[in-house]
Amino acid sequence: MTDADRLRTDLSLRASGVLSLAIAVIAIHTLARLHPATDPLAFLLAMTGFVCASAGAMLVVVGGHIYDPVRISARWRRAAR
Repeated sequence: MTDADRLRTDLSLRASGVLSLAIAVIAIHTLARLHPATDPLAFLLAMTGFVCASAGAMLVVVGGHIYDPVRISARWRRAAR
């Protein structure tokens, strides 16, 4: 993967995180405007707001480093057969 591809991937992941945060803001704002907030729409808006805010914040902060390999300790590695 070239540097241009890495930059494009990083920027696209961060842009999708910003879009996800915008969707979360719209969902939470719509939820706040509902007066009887006990119908299924309220739960759907709350779930959408929470999931989009969590995923969006992660994508904005981590960006392209989401694909970085992670070292696993010897205790949790699979045993050789």
